[in-house]
Amino acid sequence: MTEQPQPNPELKQAEHPRPAPRQHPTDLLKQAALVEFAAHGYEGASLQEIASKAGYTKANLLYHFGSKQGLFEQAVLEALGAFEELVDSLQHLDIGTEDRRLVGPFVDFLLQHRLAVHMFVNHRSTGAGEFIATRVDPIIERLVAALSEDDSDRALRIAIGLAGVTYCLANENIPGEARMQEPTRDELVDALTFISATRR
Repeated sequence: MTEQPQPNPELKQAEHPRPAPRQHPTDLLKQAALVEFAAHGYEGASLQEIASKAGYTKANLLYHFGSKQGLFEQAVLEALGAFEELVDSLQHLDIGTEDRRLVGPFVDFLLQHRLAVHMFVNHRSTGAGEFIATRVDPIIERLVAALSEDDSDRALRIAIGLAGVTYCLANENIPGEARMQEPTRDELVDALTFISATRR
């Protein structure tokens, strides 16, 4: 009697892939909010538009976040946490000899949280300004203090380089604006490393 081949469970699973886990409503609303805030500013962002793009009603949005201010604060919270972790990591680096280990993670942070960084840089005079000053500025001050432990001239070059890259990335390829060709991640890291290492 011929033995019947047994079905391959891995093949069967591949034929019927599991659907991707559904995102929580608050995550979808926060993602839509970052896009809307970056494209139209804090004052110009529409809660109705944010809710619609996320697939929910304005009432759903207000149920979860309470207000535009509450939505903004929650939308940028992940970026704030990542920024704090980045600055904390500098305490364990000899910045003078490990430039790439500083600028690499910094560029990665900017690229991953571009929309939130755009708000931090460009919307200080809006209704979000007080929150930005209260939560973001102390982290920036810690970053400056960490850099200042290095040679002052070199620390200044690093700070200027980081600020320049931050401004450029925060203002390029934002939703609603003309798209521009931008440097790659490696090009940005190489340029910042060169700036910090250059001697007068």
